Amino acid sequence: MHKDARNMIRKCSDCQIHRPVARHPQQPLTPIMAPWPFYKWGIDIAGPFPEGPGKVKFLIVAMDYFTKWIEAKAVATITVGQVKKFVWNNIVCRFGIPGEIISDNGKQFADNLFKDWCDKLNITQRFASVKHLQSNGLVERANRSPREGIKARLGEGNKNWVEELSHVLWAHRTMVKSSHDDTPFSLTYGTEAVIPAEIGMPTYRTTAVDVVNNDEELCLNLDLLEERREVAAMSEAKSKSKMMKYYNSRVRGVAFKPGDFIYRSNDASHAVADGKLGPKWEGPYGVTDVLGNRAYKLRSTDGTVLLRTWNVTNLKRCYL
Repeated sequence: MHKDARNMIRKCSDCQIHRPVARHPQQPLTPIMAPWPFYKWGIDIAGPFPEGPGKVKFLIVAMDYFTKWIEAKAVATITVGQVKKFVWNNIVCRFGIPGEIISDNGKQFADNLFKDWCDKLNITQRFASVKHLQSNGLVERANRSPREGIKARLGEGNKNWVEELSHVLWAHRTMVKSSHDDTPFSLTYGTEAVIPAEIGMPTYRTTAVDVVNNDEELCLNLDLLEERREVAAMSEAKSKSKMMKYYNSRVRGVAFKPGDFIYRSNDASHAVADGKLGPKWEGPYGVTDVLGNRAYKLRSTDGTVLLRTWNVTNLKRCYL
């Protein structure tokens, strides 16, 4: 009797779609590593912000996975042309052609015009699963950094956030990152930037300047840059290994195979009006392909294959 009752409750469709979303991790953490500086970039679009000069209200933000160098540009519209222009001017012309660009499934990045342009430059595009921010977590955090910095500098009532953007980016570039214990500026240029604190309270390197010795020291810094980057890479690998060990200890493994039926998180898909009494899950859908790293391709009950990939974090098994 108890077994029959459990099965009946488990297969109740209303119970399944209204069941709370699990908060524990459902898959092991897979760190994203970059083999060398400026090879792998994460890119995203933030906004809308209050309208600034030139009617700009969006930010295109990109971050290098190795050095954590950040680039950002305020734009009025977020078209494919604007994204191409940003990648060319802010990434390619400054740091060379990257090997990979990671983004979400936004139409600006998934558009065939941008895909074809990346193919011509031999840039590999990688897309994060829908509503799975961990797939591009670095640039999601990069989005927060300018936003929080701008808010802190603006105070109350000031809407000209565009003027503050360069200050916030510079602060980010000269700040020591806990992941590799170095600054993006030094890992990029081989030496530390002179900051305002060194002008108000002069330091040895700003007061005792000898042109000959200074040139020699700068050349030595450049010679040691590769070693410095190796140390940063090892430090980051150690940091990510520690984080992965903690995260994976809390994982409750969930996996699906082709032919399984699942529900999607309505918070991720927005397929059903959610409101206060709306369902937490919607579906069911069938699993068609397993893509690795717990990402799946799905099809609806009428046979239509969904275009985007879905991570296990936003899926749960459907009992029929």
